Amino acid sequence: MKQFEYNQEESSLTKVLQAKAEKKNLQVISDSHRIQIFLKPEAFKNGEADIPVSFRGKFVPKENGTFLQGKFTYGFYLYTLVFVAILLIVVRFIWSAYQNQQDNMILCGIVTLVLFAVMVFVRQKSKTAKALIEELLNDLNRK
Repeated sequence: MKQFEYNQEESSLTKVLQAKAEKKNLQVISDSHRIQIFLKPEAFKNGEADIPVSFRGKFVPKENGTFLQGKFTYGFYLYTLVFVAILLIVVRFIWSAYQNQQDNMILCGIVTLVLFAVMVFVRQKSKTAKALIEELLNDLNRK
């Protein structure tokens, strides 16, 4: 969970966020204390928007400003898919060990390596998008 602290009220902060996001080719959707920020896919040509990453957060008022608490999410259920795949691989591996099917056990190992490689690839490709969004969120305080 990421947390950002700002020295202005939510209404003025949202206006500043919209303006700065437009300049950086980011799209902001705000709705009753909630916010979603993501990259405009057509504005980025070097693969920054290949993995759909968004920041979803909630504004929390404080005495002299606002907190923004939220997290980065993917456009798909990456961790759920990986968990289910690992569960199925483990079940198949145990059944293959019980049946003494070494070929299937080797295949389970290969699939596990491929799954790990996909996870590393997705996390690496999404770093640029996360950095762009986080840079925007760090640059919103009044000076």
